[in-house]
Amino acid sequence: MRRIPPLSFLPPPACFLAALLLLGCATTNNTITDRPKDGLPVTKEGMAALSDSASRSQTPAPVARVYHYLNQAFNHLETSRKDSAAVSLDRATILLADLLTKSSSGFSGRKLSGLVRVTLELSRDLLPPTSPILPESTLHYLLTVLPDSVTSHIRQHPYYAEFWIRKLAGSADVPVDYRPEVLENIRYFLTNGRDVFKLWLSRSGVFTPLIQEALQEAGLPQDLVYKAMIESGFNPKAYSRAGAAGLWQFVSSTAPLYGLKRNFWIDERRDPEKSTHAAIRHIQHLYKLFEDWRLVIAAYNCGQGRLSRIMEKSGTRDFWELHGLPRETRNHVPRFMAALILSKDPEWFGFTDVVYRAPFSYDLVAVSEWIDLSLAAECAGASFESLKALNPELRVGYTPAPPVKRVYHLRVPAGSKERFLTNYARVPAHRKVQMVEYRVRHGDTISGIASQMQVSTRAVMDANGIHNPKRLQVGTRLKIPIRPGRQYVAKRNTLGVSPDESSHERHTYRVRKGDTLWRIAKDEGVTPDQIRTWNNITAPRHIFPGDRLVIWQPKGGNPDTPLLGNFYLVRPGDTLWEIARDFDTSVRNLKKWNGIRHASSLKAGRLILVRPLEENAAD
Repeated sequence: MRRIPPLSFLPPPACFLAALLLLGCATTNNTITDRPKDGLPVTKEGMAALSDSASRSQTPAPVARVYHYLNQAFNHLETSRKDSAAVSLDRATILLADLLTKSSSGFSGRKLSGLVRVTLELSRDLLPPTSPILPESTLHYLLTVLPDSVTSHIRQHPYYAEFWIRKLAGSADVPVDYRPEVLENIRYFLTNGRDVFKLWLSRSGVFTPLIQEALQEAGLPQDLVYKAMIESGFNPKAYSRAGAAGLWQFVSSTAPLYGLKRNFWIDERRDPEKSTHAAIRHIQHLYKLFEDWRLVIAAYNCGQGRLSRIMEKSGTRDFWELHGLPRETRNHVPRFMAALILSKDPEWFGFTDVVYRAPFSYDLVAVSEWIDLSLAAECAGASFESLKALNPELRVGYTPAPPVKRVYHLRVPAGSKERFLTNYARVPAHRKVQMVEYRVRHGDTISGIASQMQVSTRAVMDANGIHNPKRLQVGTRLKIPIRPGRQYVAKRNTLGVSPDESSHERHTYRVRKGDTLWRIAKDEGVTPDQIRTWNNITAPRHIFPGDRLVIWQPKGGNPDTPLLGNFYLVRPGDTLWEIARDFDTSVRNLKKWNGIRHASSLKAGRLILVRPLEENAAD
């Protein structure tokens, strides 16, 4: 027989697993005498010697009975009477387990470990090759009560590692098969994937209680929680190459079927609670179709239609016998089983230094306006990062604009609700945020837009979820966070408002060959964006020789002087009459200055001029 080389780079239990994998998975087709003799005492001669020793020595009666039943089980196996062997072995196992639970059995740990070795070896020949060890079995009971004085003598026994893994598999409330594919994934998580799995275990502390509670309420197996572990590593911000997102990796086409919304502001696939309830409904649907948890897990990965076609073509409902499965799905089911086994007893596998994160807990606050998460964190006495972690569905650094007569429920750290409400009530209006929509034009940059609107570049990027400012596309509608109490110096063209004819004069410029908007704007003392707005020029249209462009310039003033004005951001519920009253002007003036025909067309988020240019200049 080949020797098992020591694997010092693994924790001790992993050495057992590696030895098990190197030994291979023997099946029950082999007889006991066919097995390699690696020092285990299960041979005809060995059993006879044990019986003789027991009869000659002062062996206590309970121990002698264990010997008797073990010898009986061995003889039954030799004559291929497996049912009788199982009965005798069960009796021996129960007696031996009872002995081990007594502190003073009159037998040393070394001698008792010899009986355990024999029991393990005989059990190995009676167990089906892929079956777990169920909690109601006598072997499960024996493994559970093994004291340290015995395990210290049998740690290197390969069947001890195998049976412990099978015991963990048997404690699951979904089927877990003891197969080479599962063992290979366990080995991966103990070696190359160890750091990744350690991170997953750490995150499990956050989401496992939440998910298991939801599974229990739905009447589903709670060990399905490890499906989320394999899908996303318990990372609500996980995003795959296929476009799947969140803890449960919903793709954009499936998410709406289960009520998950996605828009500019939120992606509910990333919300731990909403996505978990959606995943439960999806899993329930799949179980009604397949009625086998292995197939449910596979269908979740590759799609129910594809799996159904593969099953029909293969002519079987046995997952392990299916042909034509995608490689990812073929590995997905055993990887789920491996993660489940490891998570049942991580310390046994050497994960003794995992720092588990605190469970997901929070208070809900109903908000009815845009809120900058930085300001919200300040009011709650928390960090921006912690507030983002509590609200992973938020795609940008702001809460969404609530619909009329509705609110958005923001999560704040547990115990901080009253503090948040008290502090937010004291926040002055000029620190609160409203949003203006800006459509990107040719030549625009994030920094340029931010400069125009007098906000920071980071504010624009956060509000729009932009990570790479170089990937700005023409036509994109950006949300610009504005603080309404400020006075803005803004170029009129960015607001789409034509200058007042009383203070500006209009003339026409005829485009010549070689002209560009940039050169015309420079010569006329205006900006390219102003010319675009005045003449309704949108990308990708360009100017051509012979075109006539409208140009506005201040009367009797320096053409380089910027157009100034005092603007107001319209809020939900505002009316022209109320705005006119607040700024000591008339509804007629507001309509004139802003090109408003009907008061009903006033929309929240619009930036309107509330003082004429000459008044502003006088200030």
